[in-house]
Amino acid sequence: MKNKLSLLLVVLFLVALIAPLLNAQPQPLQGPWVDQVAFSKEQDPAKVIDMIDKGDAQVYFSDVRVDASIAQKLKTDPNIKYKYAFGLYFELTFNPVGPEFPKTGKLNPFSNPRIREAMNYIVDRNYIVNEIMLGFAVPKWLPLVSQFPEYAKLADTVKLLEAQYSYNFEKGKEIIFEEMAKMGATYKDGKWYYKGEPVVIKFLIRVEDQRRQIGDYVSDQLEKLGFTVERMYKTSREASPIWIRGNPADGQWHIYTGGWITTAVSRDDSSNFGYFYTPLGRPDPLWQAYKPDPVFMDVATRLWNGQYKTIEERQELMAKAVTLALKDSVRVWLVDQISPYIYSAKVDLAADLSGGFSNPIALRTLRYVDKAGGSINALMREVLVEPWNPVAGTNWVYDNILITATLGYAFLTSPYTGLPLPERAVSAEVYALKGTPTTSSSDWCKLTFVDKVEVPADAWYSYDVKANKVITAGEAGVKAAQFKIVVNYGDVIGKIKYHDGTTMSMADWVIGWPLTFARADPSSPLYDAAAVPSFQAWRQYFIAQRFVSTSPLVIEYYVNYTSPDVELIVSGFASWANFPWHALAIGIRAEEAGKLAFSADKADKMGVEWMNYIGGPSLDVLSKMLDESIAQGYIPFKDFLSKYTTVDDAKARYNALKTWYTQHKHFWVGDGPYYLDTADFNAHVAVLKANRNYPDKSDRWAWLSAPPIPELAVQPPDNVVPGLDATFTIKVSYKGQPYPNSHMDFVKFLVMDPAGNVLAKGVATPSAEGTWQAKLSPEDTGKLTPGSYKIMVIALSKDVATPAIKETPFTVIPQIAYFQTMVAGIRSQLESRIAGVESGVTEVRGKVSDLANSVSALQGTVNMVLAVSVISLIIALVAVFLAMRKPKETSKASTGQ
Repeated sequence: MKNKLSLLLVVLFLVALIAPLLNAQPQPLQGPWVDQVAFSKEQDPAKVIDMIDKGDAQVYFSDVRVDASIAQKLKTDPNIKYKYAFGLYFELTFNPVGPEFPKTGKLNPFSNPRIREAMNYIVDRNYIVNEIMLGFAVPKWLPLVSQFPEYAKLADTVKLLEAQYSYNFEKGKEIIFEEMAKMGATYKDGKWYYKGEPVVIKFLIRVEDQRRQIGDYVSDQLEKLGFTVERMYKTSREASPIWIRGNPADGQWHIYTGGWITTAVSRDDSSNFGYFYTPLGRPDPLWQAYKPDPVFMDVATRLWNGQYKTIEERQELMAKAVTLALKDSVRVWLVDQISPYIYSAKVDLAADLSGGFSNPIALRTLRYVDKAGGSINALMREVLVEPWNPVAGTNWVYDNILITATLGYAFLTSPYTGLPLPERAVSAEVYALKGTPTTSSSDWCKLTFVDKVEVPADAWYSYDVKANKVITAGEAGVKAAQFKIVVNYGDVIGKIKYHDGTTMSMADWVIGWPLTFARADPSSPLYDAAAVPSFQAWRQYFIAQRFVSTSPLVIEYYVNYTSPDVELIVSGFASWANFPWHALAIGIRAEEAGKLAFSADKADKMGVEWMNYIGGPSLDVLSKMLDESIAQGYIPFKDFLSKYTTVDDAKARYNALKTWYTQHKHFWVGDGPYYLDTADFNAHVAVLKANRNYPDKSDRWAWLSAPPIPELAVQPPDNVVPGLDATFTIKVSYKGQPYPNSHMDFVKFLVMDPAGNVLAKGVATPSAEGTWQAKLSPEDTGKLTPGSYKIMVIALSKDVATPAIKETPFTVIPQIAYFQTMVAGIRSQLESRIAGVESGVTEVRGKVSDLANSVSALQGTVNMVLAVSVISLIIALVAVFLAMRKPKETSKASTGQ
């Protein structure tokens, strides 16, 4: 017995010792969770899923194009998990140059805005959704993601436009035929001709995804209109030099199957119109060819610059912008995708509701579920598409996934709300003029309204490129602004390490100031005409900046800009020196020497290579610039930057960069949680490795879990009758529990006919926790004739930016049918009650029946008020009669027993 007891004690001791180990969670590391992420290219979704299933890869950083077999695999394979995102969308990009291309003399029908606008009628978006996207998409008409707040706020205007521009091939054909004739084209034997030759549409069609099928469908539609279509099937790498880097005036293309991704939840899409329709958007040749209507340009510019005084004025501008965008239609939007992002069950990572795994948060949270460290094999549709440089390099999402992992930021973006999350910044204080339409909902950002925002005389206003000196606000006579933003970045100077081992200094923070002005000054060798439009727009809303202290680093920004969320104003202007000045300097030197150019547009004009810090012929040029900089102790903008660094420090930094280049064969040096170890443009592979000098632990963002998107259920009333009140009950919940009313931003509703026309709208009111009521007034229902309708409920939570949207059908019945139903119900109740009453009731029943028949005969002649009065009189008479026949009861007092 004693031995057994001893053995039991030993076992219990061992269990107590081992149990914590069995339940232990991996301990956080300095920097990211994993040691290495190796990226390679794979475009075949079936192969991707097979590789993840077998453990040959752990995560796919591109969305999966779903077919029937893949959908089944996702639902049944326990080795594969997936998360949805809603920020990927497709469109048709049109070349606007014309009416003829200068080089070829060929007609470009899409230089005509009315023809572009008519293409909205030619394309059946529902066909694309159902037949090509297999239901994993929703139709799209505008540069607003249907799952995000801006769409919800503009729903009444948007729904009207969607109904107006719905598929109508014959209407579109009529407009196109009219405009083609005006442009001098002739239609003969089913084909369009211009100057005796067929009108050929050169259509760039991407082949990696459903855009190939979309391109073929649109080509078929164009051929039905009489156009000759040249289908130019291209990969992203093949198409990019033509549509984005080439001169659209060369006439190499007419249409491109565009694809875009919003990599973070967007709360403010006011800049989208300037980005997609005007030269403000990008410095590339296509954007510089845009010539929007002056009214549209004005609206887009005001939204781009935040030039409005109230939220109501902003909404009016947004409503105008969506209308004018469809009139312009240099882009015809097709679908918002519902995109699954897949990964192995052995790993986990956060997914942005918009960008999926394309958001910087994904790689910052990527980990094995049961261990810290380890290597990840990651796949993408493309790897290393276009040149990387820190000024005007690639904008491809495939490149940016890697780039954002190698850089630190003042702020990241919440994957669920779209609000900024401080990464390197510590806190902010904002002083806004009273009456400014903005609010703060974050504990790191303090908002104070003041009567006046004074700009200090010593704040930096601009830069004199020729004199190499700062122009202060006092010298420029600038005294006031709308906002003062004070950002505390913490104790970072002399502390933050770049990947090449150098340490952050004030020189890294100030070099961008003269560079910004030099790129917009024709007297500078760094002048880039493509940079001017965005510089001019920036100059309209950025006033000045002032360095308050260096330990901690505190910077004041003075701006004239407005956003509904003040946090977005802060993150829009707060900077972070994530690329060291010496690595930037060798690129500046190369462009000054005319050997490379930062932007694609300038490279094309100069006939030199678009500067690439990680591959191609640029590396030899940059290496030569580095050697010359070491020999000379080169300091760009010397008179200015020499105040913040020395020749000896410059040489030491350049030598560190040379060592880095020897080890890694590229010049990309950041300060992010990963560094770029190797990059091979020919093989399309890249390897990121953990930066163990990164300030954050790997569990910094572990609190990000599943997004609490509200779930909706809508109960229509028993009867909806023209001219009578109607109340719809809305249940708002999450995982079966009522969604707290205090966490809801709004619950709105729209009443629509089958064609999508909005007939009534309003804001629902709470009646209990998680329960809301949408009430239609007699005036609202009076607009409805008998038939089928639907109510759309749009609910937006404060906790997650994706609105819940629910459409529920209901039927409107005629007034007479409603009263017949009421009378039938009353008669049934009365008959039931009267059946047990003495024979004297028979006479009353006869009168009820006669009165009911009379009501039926009143159809079309008796008004509603009289009908209600008759029914009320019946009820009153019967109630009196029954009360007279009922025997009296004896009252009893309660007694205890």
